[in-house]
Amino acid sequence: MKSSAPASITFRLRRLITASLCLCAPVVIAGCQQPHGDALDRLLIGEVMMHSEFAANLRTLAMPGGRLTGTPNAELAGQFVADKLRAYGLQNVHFEPFEMSCWTVRETRVTLLTDPPRVLEGAVALARTIATPPEGVTAELTDLGEGTEEQFAAGAAELPGRFVLTRDTHQHRGDRLRWARERGAVGLVVMSDPNHEPVIGNGHRTPRPEPGVVIRHDEDLLERLKNGEHPRLNIYLDTDNWDCRPNNVVAELPGRGPLAREIVILCAHLDSWHLAEGAMDNGSGSAVILETARALARAGEQPRRTIRFIWFMGEEQMLEGSEAYVRAHADELDRVVAVVNVDMPGSPRRFGVFGHHEIEPFLRSLSANLAGYELDAEIGAWSGDGSDHAPFMKQGVCTLSLGGELGPGVKGYHTAGDTYDSVDRRGTVQSAAVLAVVVRHLADVPERPTRRLPPAEPDNAK
Repeated sequence: MKSSAPASITFRLRRLITASLCLCAPVVIAGCQQPHGDALDRLLIGEVMMHSEFAANLRTLAMPGGRLTGTPNAELAGQFVADKLRAYGLQNVHFEPFEMSCWTVRETRVTLLTDPPRVLEGAVALARTIATPPEGVTAELTDLGEGTEEQFAAGAAELPGRFVLTRDTHQHRGDRLRWARERGAVGLVVMSDPNHEPVIGNGHRTPRPEPGVVIRHDEDLLERLKNGEHPRLNIYLDTDNWDCRPNNVVAELPGRGPLAREIVILCAHLDSWHLAEGAMDNGSGSAVILETARALARAGEQPRRTIRFIWFMGEEQMLEGSEAYVRAHADELDRVVAVVNVDMPGSPRRFGVFGHHEIEPFLRSLSANLAGYELDAEIGAWSGDGSDHAPFMKQGVCTLSLGGELGPGVKGYHTAGDTYDSVDRRGTVQSAAVLAVVVRHLADVPERPTRRLPPAEPDNAK
């Protein structure tokens, strides 16, 4: 007679295997299912905060000499972003070229022609000034204070053949250069605030010979002017202006179903000025949306609407890249639900909308659900057209942004202090997590939360 022990053991083993399979089945099934709703938001935030590549990507983009549009550094940055996007699994990664006038400067020298002459250290050239003759441009200096249009009109008789000195205010330097040129002045000198280094920016809209420069605050020069002198300055600029064909970088997470033709755009400008590394402006924004793209791709969720990521060139020089994009994609603007522009994001603090108040309840709800970030419950009603949201805004598309706390590094904005170490990386990476949630909700909400408005009237004054 055979023993019953082996049969008993076999029976118990079968029961154990069956029980184990039953316990494992939900795990296997859950692993095959994609998370939705709050679970997906938690996954996105966790992916950013646990596996972030933000700092590493920012370190690569923060290049000595910056990323002036049309320069080799700018091309390297664009290729780096495209390669990363492909590695992260984004689709339709491509370059969209456009044409513009590019500019760079090798040397800026401003000399006060006293006895002996004194070079004003730290001077920076404004964009699109044509190189001066080898001997530079020499002229007397007239002080017009704040450089308002009224002051230019009042002092017009003194300006022919002279440089104009103004303080660095919120008035656009390009306007002051134009007013100076129209009244016969040979160039513009902008003096910085006593507590701030010279800030680079735009001058002429198209290449012109009248030099525009920014100098440090100089008490000796001001004292001479106060005493009725007209000091003589020599300005020497070694610059290049050329017609170029830079690229915007574009990638997508395609949508699914009936809403797939609608588009949510997350964008940032990839170019920068040349004085430092362009880390805060706008390497930080470029790295943030690259991190957001990585997290969304890693989550594996296909959104209802298509999410399009864009890295613009030419922002620093009159928004050339975003203007070109809007012209090229005019036929699809009705399908753009929202444009989220990321320019120097910092640590996330508040959502702001440029004119589309209908989206505010949607954003307030998101702010409440992201309690750990302590976002301001009030949505900012922002204005201004100084970044890449502007071309979309003027075409009636809903545009918004995420405002943040930049920390002490904000003093490096458009100066030689804009380096990798100036960026609050621990705070800024949080913006990538917040933006991932925002973009995900914009792409998946069943009812479109925005509408397109009629395009704004063209601004003929510029």
